[in-house]
Amino acid sequence: MRDIKYPLRDMRFPSGLRVLADADSRSPVVALVLVVGAGSSSDPVGKEGLAHYVEHLAFRSRPFGKASVARMLDKAGAGQWNAFTGFDNTVYFEIGPKEALGSLLQLEGTRMAAPVVRLAPETIPVELNVVRNELRQRNETGFVGDILGSMQELLFPPSHPYSRPVVGTHASLSNITVDDVTAFLEKNYRPENMTLLVIGDIDLNTIGTLVEQSLPKQLLEGSGLKPPVSRIPAVAPAPPEAPPSKLLTKETAVATPELWIGWSLPRAFDTDAYLVDFVNSAITDALWQAELEDEDISFVNTSVVEGKEASMLLARVGLTRGGHPEKSYKHVLNALSKVWTQDVSVNAVKLEEIAIRKKQRRAVIDMVVEAEDLTARGVSRATSTHFTGDPTLYSRSMRNVMALEPGKIVDFAKKYVNRDRARAILFQPPKGGGALPESIALNAHTAEEEERRPVRADLDRLRSILPGIGASAFTRVTLDNGLDVVLAERAGLPIVSASLVIHGGKGAADNIGAAYAAVSLQRPNAVWHGDPADVGARLRRNLGDDSLTYSITGSSGNADIMLAMLGERVQSLSVDTDVWNRFERDRLPYLQAGENQPEAVADRAFRQSLFGANAYGRSLVAADLANLNASKAQAWIDSTHVPNNAVLVVVGEIDLVKTELAVREFFGKWKRGAQAVNSVEAIGPGKKTSSAPTLVATHRPDATQAQIRFGCLLPVTQDRATDARHDIGAALLSERIGELLRRQSGVTYGIYANALLLRGGTSYLEIRGAVENAHLASSLTTIKQALDTLIQTPADAQELARLKLKLARQRSIAFLSNAAIANGVVGARNVGFPLTSLDDDAKYYAEIAPEQLQSDFAACLAGRPSLSIVGDEPGARTAFQQGWVAVSGTGAIAPASSAPPSAKP
Repeated sequence: MRDIKYPLRDMRFPSGLRVLADADSRSPVVALVLVVGAGSSSDPVGKEGLAHYVEHLAFRSRPFGKASVARMLDKAGAGQWNAFTGFDNTVYFEIGPKEALGSLLQLEGTRMAAPVVRLAPETIPVELNVVRNELRQRNETGFVGDILGSMQELLFPPSHPYSRPVVGTHASLSNITVDDVTAFLEKNYRPENMTLLVIGDIDLNTIGTLVEQSLPKQLLEGSGLKPPVSRIPAVAPAPPEAPPSKLLTKETAVATPELWIGWSLPRAFDTDAYLVDFVNSAITDALWQAELEDEDISFVNTSVVEGKEASMLLARVGLTRGGHPEKSYKHVLNALSKVWTQDVSVNAVKLEEIAIRKKQRRAVIDMVVEAEDLTARGVSRATSTHFTGDPTLYSRSMRNVMALEPGKIVDFAKKYVNRDRARAILFQPPKGGGALPESIALNAHTAEEEERRPVRADLDRLRSILPGIGASAFTRVTLDNGLDVVLAERAGLPIVSASLVIHGGKGAADNIGAAYAAVSLQRPNAVWHGDPADVGARLRRNLGDDSLTYSITGSSGNADIMLAMLGERVQSLSVDTDVWNRFERDRLPYLQAGENQPEAVADRAFRQSLFGANAYGRSLVAADLANLNASKAQAWIDSTHVPNNAVLVVVGEIDLVKTELAVREFFGKWKRGAQAVNSVEAIGPGKKTSSAPTLVATHRPDATQAQIRFGCLLPVTQDRATDARHDIGAALLSERIGELLRRQSGVTYGIYANALLLRGGTSYLEIRGAVENAHLASSLTTIKQALDTLIQTPADAQELARLKLKLARQRSIAFLSNAAIANGVVGARNVGFPLTSLDDDAKYYAEIAPEQLQSDFAACLAGRPSLSIVGDEPGARTAFQQGWVAVSGTGAIAPASSAPPSAKP
């Protein structure tokens, strides 16, 4: 890999504010990242969740008296914006086309100077209820938040600030007052405690002037230029030792038992922080041995939670039955001890050094892949600079990884990630009967008062935002064996991504079990070129409803060998009997345990209701794998993995001529199939006259929220113009219900509508979200009335224009990485769209008329509308009658969906 340089400008102001500029001209896009040095560790005791609540309120702020910051971000041109709260920081970010840089800088400066101002009185309790519903969704409806909080409490002493949950608890949120918010802002949201980064297609020579013109003077001025600030001690503190404990057990919302093992590690954000991530990556690659030794272990993966005082390394171990958790715990720790060899023989040390060098190459590739994503790169650089005061630390980290000596890695791992320092909790699925958190009554309903100025969304304006990815200039060739090949040269970072899509997926399989088993168990034959990790590359596969995609990303200097690996893999896959026997022993019981969980039961019922007997209505269950064998799985591979049923896309810093020669060498001898796999027959709305959906209610014990999933079929899609129209329609619906249910009422953390397209032309609209139990009926009424309104009255031309601009901005930032471009091309080619359609979205958006959307919604509500509710089943049925049927006439109610799963659609 050639050396990588990130052009950088560092600006410091007398106020203490630091502004960084990171130039990257690969796409006409810019991003802003603001780091505030206050997170959950700054929360007062008993008021946990305050920093996170302030993060929410910052988007509700109305600095100019009418529109909120969230609304103004849309107006300013942000295609995407969000924020997150960690142990020690709160990070805000927004990204959009380069033409929006001035507006985004001005708005970010306004928020920095006055983070929470002019809130409508009713906004405060509404947003607090949004946070409560986020807490429910993460900790009660889902499991991640509850598990993280439990591991924090286990790994850190009670007096340590990291032992407390980031989002807080229902009790701690109830203790927060307006005065607490004011005091927190005055203490923490100050220029000297902020770092702002601008990244993307910018001019480093002029960015300083633009920053000074855009940010308020009070953010810049002071008594004199202050020296760089380091916000962490020069000597890293030792990570705290967790109190000794036995294997604990706790009930939470997991589908099957999960064993979580944790270690406290040294802090992140400093010169040795890369050691934490490196060890995490190395352990992830090695713990698969535990799966082989213990038939109850289904999977093992790891993650790191970073802090400036310490970090957490967490290993998530999925169990099939949880019958012997102590034994499984021991197997994981045994596998861990083998990661770093204890053998001091010359050969053993040499092999270990080779293994570590492989891990180093993988770590470097991961860093460059992160750098392709402007937001991820910006967050990493801004955060490390904020805490260490060194803006070059991010750039140096890659060289530090490659310069690592194996001995330093081994010493670090043995010291911190060992058996004695491990602590673990077995999380069990709930048995029911537990006390539910109190449902919070809503006493507020807020709507923004906003002056809507006319906007222009004609073709010229849309094209200025969304010029396309230049797909019309990509090289496209068809090999003699029928393989469709697309090559795209993209300079900037020395990375190449190749994606190979196999048409068909689960939907086109005669036996869905054979497809799943073949993908899970496939192995290349004995002449396999080697492990992609040998050159630092990552190979992934994804089996979807209508495709199977293989993706590999690595250094562009290794493009040829990666193509050789990918080509040989797809041409020589096999399923052997030994692997099949282990699958039946270990994996099948895990599938059987998981498929009876409420979410899995509901998904099967929803698909059957929406798609009926169509192949896309099928869901995999363990029974589909009965009476299968290795030869049947192999037959599926042989029939689908043929070049005339595939598309290969290679994007990155490549030589087009040499890459085409490599493709012909490694894929040209791939044997053509007898015939390509046919698409699943498209299913459209039909002629149903009633708009009432079929209800599928699935009981989930102790539910505090109802998980809503509504779907209906859209008109069959055969071109990108229709698909773009469906995207606009879904965005229109999502805006309306999101405004009413989250921003005005606070009954949900989020509810969204999306339009989805499957190979063959089947399209459907889907609404998904979780709402508080007490407000399910009113939420269903809101959704139903929103749909009715869109059918009865065409969308306002200005509302539609704003949405076109919004989607154009979102689309403009969707293809920032080589992998995203490669996957976008294979996705378009999988559904039959021409390559050039990827450059024509501005034209498609400009041509959409309100009456077309009106017609689409009318067709959709006549297209097998289906409503799935997972939660308290009796309450769901009552809410459906009160909230939907009462405003729309009769609705069909499916039988309770708690019956044993069937292998048949």
